[in-house]
Amino acid sequence: MTAHNQHTILLAESLKKKLAMPFCICASGIISRADLLAHAVALSEKLPEKNYAINLCQDRYLFIVSYLAVCIRKQISLLPSNQAPKTLHELQATYPDSYRLGDDKSISDFLITYDLLEKSSNPFPLIDINRPLSISFTSGSTGKPKAITKTWREFQASAELALQRFKLKNKQITLVSTVPMQHMYGLETSLFWLLFSQMTLHNSRPFYPQDICSTLNNISTDKILISTPRHLKICSETSSHWNTIKFVLSSTAPMEKNLATHVEQSLRTPVFELFGSTETLSFASRRPAKSSLWQPYDTIHLSQKNKQFILQGGHIIKPQILDDNFSIDNQGFFTLLGRATDLIKIAGKRASLSDLNHQLTSINGVKDGIFFPGNNERLSVLVVSQLPKHAIIKQLRQSIDEVFIPRAIYSVSALPRNDMGKINKTELEQLIRTQQLARK
Repeated sequence: MTAHNQHTILLAESLKKKLAMPFCICASGIISRADLLAHAVALSEKLPEKNYAINLCQDRYLFIVSYLAVCIRKQISLLPSNQAPKTLHELQATYPDSYRLGDDKSISDFLITYDLLEKSSNPFPLIDINRPLSISFTSGSTGKPKAITKTWREFQASAELALQRFKLKNKQITLVSTVPMQHMYGLETSLFWLLFSQMTLHNSRPFYPQDICSTLNNISTDKILISTPRHLKICSETSSHWNTIKFVLSSTAPMEKNLATHVEQSLRTPVFELFGSTETLSFASRRPAKSSLWQPYDTIHLSQKNKQFILQGGHIIKPQILDDNFSIDNQGFFTLLGRATDLIKIAGKRASLSDLNHQLTSINGVKDGIFFPGNNERLSVLVVSQLPKHAIIKQLRQSIDEVFIPRAIYSVSALPRNDMGKINKTELEQLIRTQQLARK
């Protein structure tokens, strides 16, 4: 076998024993894994001669077919964190040899719909697992979005570790997700977990709690719900009757123990969390209602050297320095202490902005809120609430030191969060400037 072939895989081989098994449940019926490969090969033969494809498909199955077709053509998928006109314009300016591939005619250069899907009899070709497969972009919550390139090798290795952790590799389970496919969390769980297991994807895109509940209740087989803390909080507050769910998976932000417990009681199922990032993929998990400790996947190691925390092993190609601070026990389990940039110091006292934000949003009547440094080196807050400002101050004094009490409170209708609940830093800074100017 040549060196090149040693670094390739045949996707069909990983699916050969289960080609007739279902891959996706769509409105038109069940699509098999054999159908998926045939659709991807046929679509790949029609794609434009470009180096990059901006995958804008909102339909999960059409996204997956497009993603695999782009891979077959040895192009690279670009996965923007949102589909705002400005974002797409800047992306195409950065990658001029690209085209928009999507299921919405108004924003796509190359349109894909179910009516246009065809099946090819040609075999699924070899894939170089070390070649760049797709480029994802961070949410911009800490500044300018960063471009993160990943290979098939990384996705497959991470997926296999995750499937091992949750004992899902040989289980026939239906997966329902509220997470966009363009998000790394959605890409991992709704594509690569599926490819290397026997699970089936439900193609729905439920958003409202009642729609999520209805979708799950209409599935007679075992099922898993993939979602986010903000989404699960809303689901847990409804009076819907949730039929048996094997478990719920959450990510994008750590879930507080009280919320996790409430979700478990409301949905009557365990809640597990993934820890990871666009840069690292998922690499640890926990059950937040039972433990604050994160357990790394097998062969993954988090260690501290000097003042830096280093992640290595498993699917991590080369050791990565993380931006977060951790406490690591003698078993290698860890607790998240916050980002290095999250710690602030006022009058000789230290605090975590994340913890302050948690204390703020824990106040009954505060829908959302965030602390930020004010002009006088003291803190201010943006808050989404109908509560009087003096009532918010009174509640904060019960849980935080006086030096961190906000000197100004700005009431806003909403904070600039994306679909995953993360703050967009640029939009937040603009909102703060607007509020401060309005007060002068």
